[in-house]
Amino acid sequence: MELLRRTPTLGILAALVSGLAVYDRAGAWAFFIFALLIFSGLCFISHERNIPGQWLIFFAGLAIVVLCSVRIYFALSASDTLSPEKEFYNEIGVISQVRTWGKNYAVIINTEHYGKLVTLLRFAEYTEGMRIKFDGVTKPLKTSERPGNFDEKKYWKARGVESRVTIKNVEELPKKFNLALMRHKISHALTIKIPKLTAEYLKAAWLGQHTEELDNKHRKWGTSHLLAVSGFHVGLAVLSATLLFNKIKKKFLYISLIMWGYILLTGAAPSAMRAGLMFQLALIAPLPGRKINGVNTVSTAAVILLLYNPFLFWDIGWRLSVIAALTITLLPKGIFTWLLIGPAVSMTTFPQVITTFKTAPYAGLIINIFSPLYFTMAFMIASVIVFFSLLNFPAANIFLLPAEGIFRLWEKIADITAALIPGKMNYNIHTLVLWIGAFFFFVCRYFNFSAKRTLIIMSALSFAAYTIFS
Repeated sequence: MELLRRTPTLGILAALVSGLAVYDRAGAWAFFIFALLIFSGLCFISHERNIPGQWLIFFAGLAIVVLCSVRIYFALSASDTLSPEKEFYNEIGVISQVRTWGKNYAVIINTEHYGKLVTLLRFAEYTEGMRIKFDGVTKPLKTSERPGNFDEKKYWKARGVESRVTIKNVEELPKKFNLALMRHKISHALTIKIPKLTAEYLKAAWLGQHTEELDNKHRKWGTSHLLAVSGFHVGLAVLSATLLFNKIKKKFLYISLIMWGYILLTGAAPSAMRAGLMFQLALIAPLPGRKINGVNTVSTAAVILLLYNPFLFWDIGWRLSVIAALTITLLPKGIFTWLLIGPAVSMTTFPQVITTFKTAPYAGLIINIFSPLYFTMAFMIASVIVFFSLLNFPAANIFLLPAEGIFRLWEKIADITAALIPGKMNYNIHTLVLWIGAFFFFVCRYFNFSAKRTLIIMSALSFAAYTIFS
């Protein structure tokens, strides 16, 4: 059982994800049964030779799947019970996030007694980091009756929000240091001191904030993943910390502190948390002398996050992040692997992208060949220049215009490429299944399956995808 020998947690992740995929449609019983069937099926389909103790490992894996399923089931079923409206007075909270929400603004409040609450306002009356005392009435988050439609409850639950709230009698309290206030101050400093384009890109990279204008541009180019804080950005933070502390003893401790500090500063998005756990496991693994297995590391991080918050399964950022990370770790290692990363990630994330957004630009396939390398250099160079500029370091401002030029050059290149390769791929079930089959090809090559077995697995799973998505 090659799956158990090389990447046991990949089987557990596949089982839990498959079970959650049918949870809405068929209920809890299907969740348990499907999870066990998928884990067993993947183990047997990957069987090539007998391994000592494989049956003990197999049944241990089944037991872990059952325990994980029970934890997820109770977490989901607890949230299915609608809590009654609750009125409260003089609650103290901190505004942790303010973001546009259609024509309104969504404001997340971290409260002392009621967890995270979200309220919708017509105007951005509050800023991140503000401390307020207020009265309010909590209301259950709305859920969608039809699978596939936007589900407010799942969206906000994935971000740790407990319920909606209507607030009144708001009183601003004296400011105290908190992470949200630091985010606001950095955002304000970037806005007033740094050239526009550089500021927008660094807000995305440093704080997880991006404007609608920037979002629209990257959708046109097929590079939206460069804005969402994920493994790419966390990897840059880890790389920078490694270069800084490379000759220091216990460098893994300093690297970990910088990495998690960065993740918290960016708002701790699900994709960033997945990447952080993955890198943390990779940092710890060498300490007891163990080798790092990239696929197993990604799968373990994803499973831990699902156990912590099962609603992450319905978060598009978490899904795209896990698929992209698995793709990168499944790729064959070589000198020119970096050339394959962009196109491979575009290919394997395509089913989720096209299912969610219904279209994807053709130009993205070409642009993503060079965009990761370009933005690695752009973010690192611009971050160093802007960091020293914000500290009023002598002569640092001289380099702000060249930093702005790096991002303007990118936009020119991306616009020209998009003009030369116009058009978009629209949702099509046959194309979707073809790309899903391509992802399973990467998986089969990772396990070095024979051509016959690869063809059987790709055909079977592609047919299953066709049955599900059609």
